[in-house]
Amino acid sequence: VDAPLQSLINGQPTNLISIADRGFQYGDGCFETVRVAGAHPVLLEAHLNRLENSCQQLGIPLPLTTLMQEIEQLLLSNSWPHAVLKITITRGVGGRGYRPDPHAQSNRIVQLFAYSTAESPADGNGIEPGVSVMLCQHRLSSNRALAGMKHLNRLDQVLASREIPEQFAEGLCMDQAGYLVEGCKSNLVLLRGDKLITPDLSESGVNGIMLQYLLNRFREDGLTVESARVSFEELNDIGEAFLCNSVFGVWPVIKLSGNATVFSWPVGSKTQQAIHYKNEIFNAAR
Repeated sequence: VDAPLQSLINGQPTNLISIADRGFQYGDGCFETVRVAGAHPVLLEAHLNRLENSCQQLGIPLPLTTLMQEIEQLLLSNSWPHAVLKITITRGVGGRGYRPDPHAQSNRIVQLFAYSTAESPADGNGIEPGVSVMLCQHRLSSNRALAGMKHLNRLDQVLASREIPEQFAEGLCMDQAGYLVEGCKSNLVLLRGDKLITPDLSESGVNGIMLQYLLNRFREDGLTVESARVSFEELNDIGEAFLCNSVFGVWPVIKLSGNATVFSWPVGSKTQQAIHYKNEIFNAAR
Protein backbone atom coordinates (compact mmCIF):
# COMPACT_ATOMS: atom_id res chain seq x y z
CA VAL A 1 0.00 0.00 0.00
CA ASP A 2 1.37 3.38 -0.98
CA ALA A 3 2.14 5.73 1.87
CA PRO A 4 0.44 9.13 1.76
CA LEU A 5 2.32 11.96 0.13
CA GLN A 6 1.24 14.22 2.97
CA SER A 7 -0.85 13.96 6.11
CA LEU A 8 -2.37 16.52 8.44
CA ILE A 9 -3.88 15.56 11.78
CA ASN A 10 -5.85 18.42 13.30
CA GLY A 11 -3.94 20.75 11.02
CA GLN A 12 -0.46 19.52 11.97
CA PRO A 13 1.84 17.62 9.56
CA THR A 14 2.22 14.19 11.17
CA ASN A 15 1.45 10.51 10.58
CA LEU A 16 0.96 9.69 14.27
CA ILE A 17 -2.27 9.41 16.24
CA SER A 18 -3.06 8.07 19.72
CA ILE A 19 -3.70 4.35 20.00
CA ALA A 20 -6.59 5.32 22.29
CA ASP A 21 -8.38 7.04 19.40
CA ARG A 22 -11.86 5.54 19.01
CA GLY A 23 -11.43 5.37 15.25
CA PHE A 24 -8.69 2.79 15.85
CA GLN A 25 -10.33 1.11 18.85
CA TYR A 26 -13.90 0.80 17.55
CA GLY A 27 -14.08 2.14 14.00
CA ASP A 28 -15.91 5.09 15.55
CA GLY A 29 -15.90 7.62 12.73
CA CYS A 30 -16.42 8.18 9.02
CA PHE A 31 -14.43 9.15 5.94
CA GLU A 32 -14.57 10.46 2.39
CA THR A 33 -12.31 9.70 -0.57
CA VAL A 34 -12.05 12.41 -3.22
CA ARG A 35 -10.36 12.38 -6.65
CA VAL A 36 -8.04 15.36 -7.16
CA ALA A 37 -7.25 16.63 -10.67
CA GLY A 38 -4.38 19.09 -10.44
CA ALA A 39 -5.10 20.98 -7.24
CA HIS A 40 -8.86 20.68 -7.64
CA PRO A 41 -10.90 18.10 -5.68
CA VAL A 42 -13.76 16.72 -7.78
CA LEU A 43 -17.27 17.06 -6.27
CA LEU A 44 -15.78 18.21 -2.96
CA GLU A 45 -18.93 20.05 -1.85
CA ALA A 46 -21.03 16.91 -2.20
CA HIS A 47 -18.42 14.88 -0.29
CA LEU A 48 -18.37 17.41 2.54
CA ASN A 49 -22.17 17.43 2.69
CA ARG A 50 -22.22 13.66 3.10
CA LEU A 51 -19.42 13.85 5.67
CA GLU A 52 -21.34 16.45 7.65
CA ASN A 53 -24.52 14.35 7.52
CA SER A 54 -22.62 11.24 8.60
CA CYS A 55 -21.05 13.05 11.55
CA GLN A 56 -24.45 14.36 12.61
CA GLN A 57 -25.90 10.87 12.44
CA LEU A 58 -23.02 9.49 14.52
CA GLY A 59 -23.06 12.43 16.93
CA ILE A 60 -19.46 13.44 16.18
CA PRO A 61 -18.57 17.17 16.20
CA LEU A 62 -17.27 18.43 12.85
CA PRO A 63 -15.67 21.90 12.67
CA LEU A 64 -16.31 22.23 8.94
CA THR A 65 -14.67 25.64 8.47
CA THR A 66 -11.45 24.45 10.10
CA LEU A 67 -11.51 21.26 8.07
CA MET A 68 -11.88 23.24 4.83
CA GLN A 69 -8.83 25.34 5.74
CA GLU A 70 -6.81 22.18 6.35
CA ILE A 71 -7.89 20.68 3.02
CA GLU A 72 -6.88 23.87 1.21
CA GLN A 73 -3.54 23.86 3.05
CA LEU A 74 -2.83 20.31 1.87
CA LEU A 75 -3.93 20.91 -1.72
CA LEU A 76 -1.85 24.07 -2.13
CA SER A 77 1.33 22.02 -2.02
CA ASN A 78 0.04 19.29 -4.37
CA SER A 79 2.03 18.98 -7.60
CA TRP A 80 0.68 15.59 -8.72
CA PRO A 81 -1.63 15.66 -11.77
CA HIS A 82 -3.66 12.79 -10.32
CA ALA A 83 -4.14 12.42 -6.58
CA VAL A 84 -6.61 11.12 -4.02
CA LEU A 85 -7.69 13.11 -0.98
CA LYS A 86 -8.87 11.12 2.02
CA ILE A 87 -10.69 12.86 4.87
CA THR A 88 -11.24 10.89 8.07
CA ILE A 89 -13.13 12.07 11.14
CA THR A 90 -12.97 10.06 14.36
CA ARG A 91 -14.68 10.67 17.69
CA GLY A 92 -11.25 11.14 19.22
CA VAL A 93 -9.86 9.69 22.44
CA GLY A 94 -12.59 8.45 24.74
CA GLY A 95 -11.14 5.88 27.15
CA ARG A 96 -12.07 2.19 27.44
CA GLY A 97 -15.57 0.94 26.76
CA TYR A 98 -18.06 1.42 23.98
CA ARG A 99 -19.93 4.31 25.55
CA PRO A 100 -18.49 7.51 24.04
CA ASP A 101 -17.31 10.40 26.18
CA PRO A 102 -19.73 13.28 25.44
CA HIS A 103 -16.81 15.71 25.89
CA ALA A 104 -14.40 13.91 23.53
CA GLN A 105 -12.75 16.11 20.89
CA SER A 106 -13.03 14.72 17.38
CA ASN A 107 -9.89 14.19 15.30
CA ARG A 108 -9.50 15.35 11.70
CA ILE A 109 -7.14 13.35 9.47
CA VAL A 110 -6.52 14.72 5.97
CA GLN A 111 -4.27 12.71 3.64
CA LEU A 112 -3.14 13.07 0.05
CA PHE A 113 -2.16 9.99 -1.97
CA ALA A 114 -0.72 9.73 -5.47
CA TYR A 115 -3.07 8.15 -8.02
CA SER A 116 -1.84 6.58 -11.22
CA THR A 117 -4.32 6.02 -14.03
CA ALA A 118 -2.12 3.07 -15.02
CA GLU A 119 -3.42 1.30 -11.90
CA SER A 120 -6.92 1.32 -13.30
CA PRO A 121 -7.97 -1.43 -15.71
CA ALA A 122 -10.41 1.02 -17.30
CA ASP A 123 -9.53 4.69 -17.10
CA GLY A 124 -8.94 7.48 -19.53
CA ASN A 125 -10.71 9.96 -21.76
CA GLY A 126 -12.02 7.60 -24.40
CA ILE A 127 -14.43 4.68 -24.22
CA GLU A 128 -13.01 2.35 -21.61
CA PRO A 129 -12.56 -1.28 -22.69
CA GLY A 130 -14.53 -2.57 -19.72
CA VAL A 131 -13.85 -4.85 -16.77
CA SER A 132 -14.66 -8.37 -15.65
CA VAL A 133 -16.18 -8.70 -12.18
CA MET A 134 -17.28 -11.55 -9.94
CA LEU A 135 -19.99 -12.21 -7.40
CA CYS A 136 -18.65 -12.40 -3.84
CA GLN A 137 -20.01 -14.98 -1.43
CA HIS A 138 -19.68 -12.74 1.62
CA ARG A 139 -22.90 -10.82 2.15
CA LEU A 140 -23.13 -7.27 3.44
CA SER A 141 -24.60 -6.47 6.83
CA SER A 142 -27.95 -4.70 6.92
CA ASN A 143 -28.44 -1.67 9.16
CA ARG A 144 -30.63 1.30 8.26
CA ALA A 145 -28.86 3.51 10.81
CA LEU A 146 -25.51 3.07 9.04
CA ALA A 147 -26.59 2.53 5.43
CA GLY A 148 -25.46 5.16 2.96
CA MET A 149 -22.54 6.63 4.91
CA LYS A 150 -18.85 5.74 4.67
CA HIS A 151 -18.27 4.78 8.29
CA LEU A 152 -14.97 3.31 9.44
CA ASN A 153 -16.33 -0.22 9.96
CA ARG A 154 -15.38 -1.72 6.59
CA LEU A 155 -14.94 -5.38 7.57
CA ASP A 156 -17.69 -6.46 5.16
CA GLN A 157 -15.71 -4.93 2.30
CA VAL A 158 -12.44 -6.39 3.57
CA LEU A 159 -13.84 -9.92 3.77
CA ALA A 160 -15.51 -9.68 0.37
CA SER A 161 -12.36 -8.25 -1.25
CA ARG A 162 -10.31 -11.20 -0.03
CA GLU A 163 -12.31 -13.40 -2.41
CA ILE A 164 -11.40 -11.48 -5.59
CA PRO A 165 -8.69 -13.07 -7.79
CA GLU A 166 -6.39 -10.82 -9.80
CA GLN A 167 -8.22 -11.44 -13.09
CA PHE A 168 -11.28 -9.60 -11.75
CA ALA A 169 -11.29 -5.83 -11.28
CA GLU A 170 -14.06 -5.83 -8.67
CA GLY A 171 -16.45 -8.02 -6.72
CA LEU A 172 -20.20 -7.49 -6.42
CA CYS A 173 -21.86 -7.98 -3.05
CA MET A 174 -25.36 -9.01 -2.03
CA ASP A 175 -27.27 -8.24 1.16
CA GLN A 176 -28.43 -10.82 3.69
CA ALA A 177 -31.60 -11.46 1.68
CA GLY A 178 -29.65 -12.21 -1.50
CA TYR A 179 -30.25 -8.99 -3.42
CA LEU A 180 -27.43 -7.12 -5.19
CA VAL A 181 -26.18 -4.01 -3.38
CA GLU A 182 -22.87 -2.71 -4.77
CA GLY A 183 -19.26 -3.52 -5.53
CA CYS A 184 -16.68 -3.77 -2.76
CA LYS A 185 -15.48 -0.25 -3.62
CA SER A 186 -18.07 0.96 -6.11
CA ASN A 187 -21.74 1.41 -6.89
CA LEU A 188 -23.57 -0.60 -9.53
CA VAL A 189 -25.84 0.82 -12.25
CA LEU A 190 -27.88 -1.38 -14.60
CA LEU A 191 -29.89 -0.69 -17.76
CA ARG A 192 -33.19 -2.59 -17.92
CA GLY A 193 -35.25 -1.72 -20.96
CA ASP A 194 -35.14 2.06 -21.18
CA LYS A 195 -34.61 2.61 -17.44
CA LEU A 196 -31.50 2.85 -15.30
CA ILE A 197 -31.76 0.70 -12.19
CA THR A 198 -29.67 1.09 -9.06
CA PRO A 199 -29.81 -1.46 -6.23
CA ASP A 200 -31.70 -0.39 -3.13
CA LEU A 201 -29.25 1.18 -0.62
CA SER A 202 -31.68 1.79 2.23
CA GLU A 203 -30.30 -1.00 4.43
CA SER A 204 -26.81 -1.74 3.07
CA GLY A 205 -24.11 -0.09 1.01
CA VAL A 206 -22.79 3.40 0.38
CA ASN A 207 -24.79 6.14 -1.30
CA GLY A 208 -21.94 7.10 -3.63
CA ILE A 209 -21.18 10.69 -4.57
CA MET A 210 -20.29 9.77 -8.15
CA LEU A 211 -23.40 7.61 -8.31
CA GLN A 212 -25.65 10.49 -7.30
CA TYR A 213 -23.91 12.88 -9.69
CA LEU A 214 -24.34 10.54 -12.65
CA LEU A 215 -27.97 9.71 -11.85
CA ASN A 216 -28.82 13.41 -11.56
CA ARG A 217 -27.23 14.04 -14.96
CA PHE A 218 -29.23 11.20 -16.50
CA ARG A 219 -32.44 12.56 -14.97
CA GLU A 220 -31.67 16.01 -16.38
CA ASP A 221 -31.44 14.37 -19.82
CA GLY A 222 -34.87 12.82 -19.36
CA LEU A 223 -33.89 9.23 -18.53
CA THR A 224 -35.94 7.33 -15.95
CA VAL A 225 -33.88 6.25 -12.95
CA GLU A 226 -35.23 3.83 -10.34
CA SER A 227 -33.97 2.20 -7.15
CA ALA A 228 -35.01 -1.43 -6.80
CA ARG A 229 -34.18 -4.75 -5.20
CA VAL A 230 -32.37 -6.74 -7.87
CA SER A 231 -31.69 -10.46 -7.61
CA PHE A 232 -28.79 -12.12 -9.39
CA GLU A 233 -31.22 -14.02 -11.63
CA GLU A 234 -32.80 -10.76 -12.81
CA LEU A 235 -29.53 -9.84 -14.51
CA ASN A 236 -30.82 -11.89 -17.46
CA ASP A 237 -32.94 -8.85 -18.31
CA ILE A 238 -30.08 -6.33 -18.15
CA GLY A 239 -28.73 -4.72 -21.32
CA GLU A 240 -25.79 -2.75 -19.88
CA ALA A 241 -23.96 -2.48 -16.56
CA PHE A 242 -21.35 -0.14 -15.15
CA LEU A 243 -19.61 0.56 -11.87
CA CYS A 244 -18.79 4.00 -10.51
CA ASN A 245 -17.00 5.65 -7.64
CA SER A 246 -15.40 9.01 -6.92
CA VAL A 247 -11.82 7.86 -7.58
CA PHE A 248 -11.88 5.87 -10.83
CA GLY A 249 -15.09 7.40 -12.16
CA VAL A 250 -16.84 4.85 -14.40
CA TRP A 251 -15.99 1.26 -15.33
CA PRO A 252 -18.10 -0.52 -17.95
CA VAL A 253 -18.86 -4.09 -16.86
CA ILE A 254 -18.47 -6.43 -19.82
CA LYS A 255 -18.50 -9.72 -17.89
CA LEU A 256 -19.89 -10.89 -14.55
CA SER A 257 -19.16 -14.36 -13.20
CA GLY A 258 -20.99 -15.98 -10.30
CA ASN A 259 -23.18 -18.91 -9.24
CA ALA A 260 -21.89 -20.97 -12.21
CA THR A 261 -23.25 -18.28 -14.55
CA VAL A 262 -21.50 -15.72 -16.78
CA PHE A 263 -23.26 -12.57 -17.95
CA SER A 264 -21.79 -10.50 -20.78
CA TRP A 265 -22.75 -6.95 -21.73
CA PRO A 266 -21.65 -4.45 -24.38
CA VAL A 267 -20.31 -0.98 -23.62
CA GLY A 268 -23.62 0.53 -24.71
CA SER A 269 -24.86 4.07 -25.20
CA LYS A 270 -25.88 4.72 -21.59
CA THR A 271 -22.53 3.51 -20.29
CA GLN A 272 -20.76 5.70 -22.85
CA GLN A 273 -22.88 8.64 -21.68
CA ALA A 274 -21.87 7.98 -18.07
CA ILE A 275 -18.22 8.02 -19.15
CA HIS A 276 -18.84 11.34 -20.89
CA TYR A 277 -20.39 12.83 -17.75
CA LYS A 278 -17.41 11.59 -15.72
CA ASN A 279 -14.89 13.02 -18.15
CA GLU A 280 -16.62 16.40 -18.05
CA ILE A 281 -16.09 16.86 -14.32
CA PHE A 282 -12.64 15.25 -14.20
CA ASN A 283 -11.37 17.41 -17.05
CA ALA A 284 -13.07 20.56 -15.76
CA ALA A 285 -11.30 20.13 -12.42
CA ARG A 286 -7.92 20.36 -14.15
